[in-house]
Amino acid sequence: MVDFSLDDAQLAVQKTARDFAEKELKPVAAELDRIQDPKESWDWELYEKANRLGFNKILIPEEYGGLGLTMLDACIVVEELAVADAGFATTYFVHNAVTRHVVDGCTEEQKKEFLTACCNDPEERYLMAIGDTEHGVAGDKSPRTYAAGKQLSGALDFNDFTNAETVPVNNQKEMTTFARQDGDHWVINGMKRFTTMGSRAKLYTITAKTDPEASDMDAAVATFFVPVNTPGLTFGHIEDKLGHRLTENAEVILEDVRVPDKWKHDWRMNLAIRGMSLNVLTAAVAVGIARRCYEEAIAYAQTRYKGGALIAHHQAVQKMLVDMAIRTKTSRLLTWFAAWQDDQAAGFDVLQNMAKVYTSDACIQNSLEGMQVFGGYGYMKDFPMEKLYRDARLMSIYDGSNEILRHNVIMPMLTATGTA
Repeated sequence: MVDFSLDDAQLAVQKTARDFAEKELKPVAAELDRIQDPKESWDWELYEKANRLGFNKILIPEEYGGLGLTMLDACIVVEELAVADAGFATTYFVHNAVTRHVVDGCTEEQKKEFLTACCNDPEERYLMAIGDTEHGVAGDKSPRTYAAGKQLSGALDFNDFTNAETVPVNNQKEMTTFARQDGDHWVINGMKRFTTMGSRAKLYTITAKTDPEASDMDAAVATFFVPVNTPGLTFGHIEDKLGHRLTENAEVILEDVRVPDKWKHDWRMNLAIRGMSLNVLTAAVAVGIARRCYEEAIAYAQTRYKGGALIAHHQAVQKMLVDMAIRTKTSRLLTWFAAWQDDQAAGFDVLQNMAKVYTSDACIQNSLEGMQVFGGYGYMKDFPMEKLYRDARLMSIYDGSNEILRHNVIMPMLTATGTA
């Protein structure tokens, strides 16, 4: 028989995360979000408190000093954090996804070295980041060639479109980070962008090609552990983001970075065992945003008086509030189902990606309707919907845009099964 109730241990985890979010994070999140310099929005005191509560040790087995909890527990924590601030929650969804990868796909030596270091960090500042995304360079052009409305590279003409050809996925070579073997070490050169936690992490997992002639999808793409103090590892542009400002996103630059062969690992192993753990945790962030949008909107609707009655009595407003509640609850159910399946080590499955797509669309819609409930006040920075609107908008773009996941991942898997 299916049981949707949380047990006492899970309720305790939820309460711990909720208390921290309500008492420590929410009171300062809006103020930190408004800081103009993105380098100043990171608050180490908040992260240290969260780490002391074990939020960076959720999925690490007890034998290495972690809590040894489940993906469902991690989703519960991330949702509660996201209710208070999506950027802060994003740090922990990424970190916990990396720890899951280490547990599943790494050697015992690597687990003892890095998981133990995370759990025994005296500063309580040990976070793990993913260095995967790159700038998508095409010849001499990059996204920053388009500079604030000025197209610096010249416009395409008619012939450019008539002669355009799309390079097949298996032949694409956009990744420009390479690793070459030098004895018992690897030398890595390249740059990663949008790296969550930016310069703040203590350990980076860097994807790199070991064969420059291989495609981006080739097995020659490997992953390497790179501690933050490794010579040649530096940081470039720190992104000035629309939302999620309590986490940092930055360029990670690798110039002749040398790492021992023992730090090379198989990034595909995690996909084979657990599937898209990252997207399950992404979905949990979206659930938290959707829930906060609903909570703020229904509270406001019971306060705002217009047209001879509280707007909570207006049928148009009621429809929006009911739909927001439905989206939030269905998003949570799908996320928890995907998390449960991830805990069963079911491998790469459609649910993990469905959860990310559905919940991100749902939280964006909740932010739109929440803004509508607030009316003009929702557009003001001293009301919560303006920030929630900004935070929600990222969710359908990152960790595989919803378009990519729908067409390149979910659709092929649906045609293989033939049923929902």
